[in-house]
Amino acid sequence: MFLALTEADPESALECLKRTIGKWSKEELLAFTTGRREVVWALEKIAIWRDLFADAARILLALGEAENETFSNNASGVFAGLFAPAYGKAGPTEAPPQERLPVLKEALESASKEKRKLALKAFDEALTTLPSPRLVGAEYQGLRREPKLWMPKTYGELFDAYRQPWQLLVQKLESMEEDERQEGVKILLNNSRGLTSMANLADMVLETLGELSEKPYASKKEILSTVVHILHYNGKGLDGDIRKRLEGFRDELIGSGFAALLRRYVGMDLLEDQFDEEGKEGDKVQPKIEELAEQAVKDIALLEQELPWLVTAEAQNGFRFGYELGKRDTGFEILPLLLETQRNTLSKGTAYFLGGYLRALFEKNRSMWEEQLEVIAKDEKLNLMLPEFTWRSGMTDRAALRLLELTQKGIIAFEHFSMFGVGGVMKDLSEEVYQRLCTFLLEHEKYAAIRIALDLHFFYYIHKIPKQPLPRELTLRLLTHKALFQKLETGRRGQMDEYHWTGIGKAFVQAFPEKALDLADTILEHFNEDGTILEGFFSPTHSVINEIIKKYPVEVWEKTKKYLGPHIDTHAYFVSQWLRGGDHYAAKEGTLSYIPVEKIWEWVDEDVEERAWYLASFVPKTLFREEGKTCLARELLIRYGAREDVRRNLRANFSTESWTGPASMHYQAKKNWLLDFKKDEDNENVKRWIDEYVSVLNREIEQARVEEERRS
Repeated sequence: MFLALTEADPESALECLKRTIGKWSKEELLAFTTGRREVVWALEKIAIWRDLFADAARILLALGEAENETFSNNASGVFAGLFAPAYGKAGPTEAPPQERLPVLKEALESASKEKRKLALKAFDEALTTLPSPRLVGAEYQGLRREPKLWMPKTYGELFDAYRQPWQLLVQKLESMEEDERQEGVKILLNNSRGLTSMANLADMVLETLGELSEKPYASKKEILSTVVHILHYNGKGLDGDIRKRLEGFRDELIGSGFAALLRRYVGMDLLEDQFDEEGKEGDKVQPKIEELAEQAVKDIALLEQELPWLVTAEAQNGFRFGYELGKRDTGFEILPLLLETQRNTLSKGTAYFLGGYLRALFEKNRSMWEEQLEVIAKDEKLNLMLPEFTWRSGMTDRAALRLLELTQKGIIAFEHFSMFGVGGVMKDLSEEVYQRLCTFLLEHEKYAAIRIALDLHFFYYIHKIPKQPLPRELTLRLLTHKALFQKLETGRRGQMDEYHWTGIGKAFVQAFPEKALDLADTILEHFNEDGTILEGFFSPTHSVINEIIKKYPVEVWEKTKKYLGPHIDTHAYFVSQWLRGGDHYAAKEGTLSYIPVEKIWEWVDEDVEERAWYLASFVPKTLFREEGKTCLARELLIRYGAREDVRRNLRANFSTESWTGPASMHYQAKKNWLLDFKKDEDNENVKRWIDEYVSVLNREIEQARVEEERRS
């Protein structure tokens, strides 16, 4: 009601909000839930009007400070959106940007950290040159005149809409708290490319980037990345002088000499380095990395000075550089130095750089590689990194058994094996060693171990080319492991778990049809059970039981019947909907169509009173006549259609649906389809059901047309 009154009298609505929630404490606003959504929408409508903007924005800011909603158009999102530089029909308000800026300045200078963070979010909106999507609606307020949303009169006014918040943010950086300052710098860098494309603003952006490069709190690496990004994507369209200045600034940031070039080409992994300005692939970094590796091998002292950061995450291209270094270090004389540096940098160290070097060792001298990994396995400082060193450099049976031994001793965790599902390294293992590893994982009760086993099993037997025959008992043990059919204590199962289980399951059914019924027992027992690998109405895992029922329709039907009732619980419902098939949009024959019809009628005839109407509720909702095929819905009506409960439940079944477009057109099309089907129908039960259904549809059509007229 308040939302409707807002449209009639936004001034009074604003005064009401100022007297009420405008005076509430943060705690009271956090507890404000019922009606909050409508108040946010009301404030969005109020802020449309120029003379009401400031007070409406301040109340939204207070609500954003006490945010308790997670979706994008909550109070925080609406507040930030008010400062978007969009204009005309896309604009958020009549108020021009210079009149909005004081509210933004107040928020940025607030004593409240939440308000300051929200101000930064609004600055990001204010500086974007990307299209600002906005849901239409706030400007349409009953019979009131439409607002004159802000429209710049000149390009200068548009440029000022960007220049003023940019300069304000730059001015405030020094006085910000560290985390907020970092966010402010990030906002400036992220919006630099778009603003540089406006010649009138390019000088401002370049000046700011130059100033930031001299500040201790701004990362030169990030600034360089921004400049490279601008030149790569906007270079051709830039003014010649601006482009030259940017290129000079880029070269200045990179510097010269081994250390500077190493920081640029090994320390940075930029997408722009993989393509030219035309978008064609071309690795511009690889030749530089090779040159640097040559220099390093010739002058170890140069390399030694840089090693402390090369063995950390700072070296984004560390693997590539380590690999090229290893290829050129013919006697692998640098290895002791690399290992010692890695030991001394454990808290920040990664296996990236040394992993690349070890890859070269693996390719050139396999026995020496094995010896070095044995040394690392016994090194109490480095052995925790052995799984990643192995994964990055190579895989052998001996290497896998080495890791397995460390895991069995409790030195490294089994979770490390998760990385071996990526990169194809499993293909190098013998089946005997792989199965030892898989068996070890299956002995764990933790779901994390079984997830890894699914991943590795899929890649070793299903994804690998050429494929190897599945091991029957080990695969069945994996597919039916109890951890897959228990609810997780925390979190959810991943989509890839379902994918891997399904792929392995279908391959198992094809390879060992005689054991498929054992798998069917487990699937039916836990079908669609919440928290299991089988949960979800349309889970891909259901395709495994579909494959089994195609091979053994009678046997699976016998197993399925006991889950259908007479007590119809949620388990029975899920099983029945699986038999029905299709979804709300599409009608399909469903799994029930695989079962011999005489077996279905036998089941119904054992208890017609309870099962005829029940079958009508989940028989596939298709109606057809086709020689050699049985339409279960039609046959059901022929046999049991004299019963009112059967006709009623079948009608409800066919009415469980979704569609797009006007409801009246949908119902009319459905009515026409039924009447066309009736023309050639000779069974009285079927015709009676169609007549009753058409009668219901006539009422639905009439009601839908009335509602559609009201909305038009």
